[in-house]
Amino acid sequence: MAQKKAEIRVFVDGVPLKIIDDLLGVKGNTRSEVVRTILQEWFNANIEKMKEWEKQRKEAAGKGYVPKKMEVG
Repeated sequence: MAQKKAEIRVFVDGVPLKIIDDLLGVKGNTRSEVVRTILQEWFNANIEKMKEWEKQRKEAAGKGYVPKKMEVG
């Protein structure tokens, strides 16, 4: 099965836009490719932290520190 894809539109200005432009040709050939690469690298570098955050959130919800997620359906 193919992976789900979606277009996400964002507006960036100032220093972050300059950094994205400076990375053209290094991280991608378009601004969109540069942002996609940055996001992928961030997720790859932080996936373990994200798993730990989810574990901590579940424990906090179980002990009443935060609301439990609402079930959809």
